[in-house]
Amino acid sequence: MSTHQYPVTLHAETIASFQQDGFVKTADVFSLQELGQYARAVDAEVAIRTAADNRPVSEKNTYEQSFIQCMRLWETNADVRPLSCHAGLAGMAAQLLGVDSVRLWQDQALYKESGGRETTAHQDETFWPIGDAPLISAWIPFDAITIHNGAMAYVPGSHKAGSLRTVDITHRSEPYNILGDPKLGGKKPQWVEVDPGAVVWHDGFTVHQASANESPNTRRVFTVVYIASTAERVKTWPCFPLDRENIAVGDRLRGTGMPILWPPSTELPEPPLRVGETSGPQQTVQRS
Repeated sequence: MSTHQYPVTLHAETIASFQQDGFVKTADVFSLQELGQYARAVDAEVAIRTAADNRPVSEKNTYEQSFIQCMRLWETNADVRPLSCHAGLAGMAAQLLGVDSVRLWQDQALYKESGGRETTAHQDETFWPIGDAPLISAWIPFDAITIHNGAMAYVPGSHKAGSLRTVDITHRSEPYNILGDPKLGGKKPQWVEVDPGAVVWHDGFTVHQASANESPNTRRVFTVVYIASTAERVKTWPCFPLDRENIAVGDRLRGTGMPILWPPSTELPEPPLRVGETSGPQQTVQRS
């Protein structure tokens, strides 16, 4: 394991719970003051990126009704960068994955508007051509989260099933009912309500979903996804962060768009020159 001292050292029970269930909640990671500062930065960037979109939820497509999605905010907003590249979070990710070093795979704001629909159950890692690389998401709510405003639910132990059939959460085709997959053995999702300051972690293969937002307010969540630094590209599928760095099948991850966050550097990483689109899954555009 890393010889660097972790800013936050996790209890053995926390790590064991994650290894068993594929998800775990860590309380009081951020003070409310610190969290508020990060929330204002993310709010500002989301507002900039979505300024031209005035559609009500009812006029959006099914995928957009699940959430407003803005990715790689650290690349365009210096005030978001300390959260996306937070050494304490990266160290926790490394401990939970049991690896010496992690890179930033992506960050994203997932803002579920009032009236936003549920998010269809799925696995994250099947969307990307990285095989079974150790990968983990930190789910960071800026507001109190309940089942009534967009809480997450996780199928305990589902990460042990490995890669299942990919779910089309865009609903451009009929999404696979992953909760009925026989490899899950009929296990039911477990809802997790979260107070501000806590972080919920889930493995890249953990099956998860989110409830609809029945509240009058937008559910604001920021996620940071970490991947083991030893990860390689295993397929030629189009994938923006890999294609941006010209990473071929069999090559290890590299480049300024996927900086090593643990062990930490003395300075925050500088963003790459090429960034993606303002919202939704990012493709390739050139920064002006």
